[in-house]
Amino acid sequence: MGLVTAAAREGTALDVSAELATIGATGASALVASMTTDGWHGVRDWIAGLLGRGRTEVEARQAARLDRDRELLLAAPEAEDRSRDVMDSWAVRLQDLADDDPEAARELLKFVAQWQAENPEAAQKATVIRQHAKASGKARINQVGGNQTVIKPRRP
Repeated sequence: MGLVTAAAREGTALDVSAELATIGATGASALVASMTTDGWHGVRDWIAGLLGRGRTEVEARQAARLDRDRELLLAAPEAEDRSRDVMDSWAVRLQDLADDDPEAARELLKFVAQWQAENPEAAQKATVIRQHAKASGKARINQVGGNQTVIKPRRP
């Protein structure tokens, strides 16, 4: 169980930096953006190794998963929904890894920092957006990622 989840269940306060709390999403953004670049195989091998942590069969399984996801993106590079789905699934995997293994979290932070330094334009597009909202009484909140159109209904 991740540190954030355990602390929430136990009702204890936990000091988690914003970087570490969103490293899964940030790492996934860098990973997915790298999937269509010339340096992909180096990133692929590193991520598979990070996830496998020395277990050859796990590394091979993760490398195969990375290859499948890359093929999905290359088959339809203009499909934004497909890219978002791939990114979301990797964000969960990488965040779980970071929550469970502090050393892996540090390595992932280094990877993201290096990727951002080497790819400043792509890094700007891959920024994670965090939304916070609070409602009280009978108020409702709807938060949507991406584009949203709000239509105010007319009153009779």
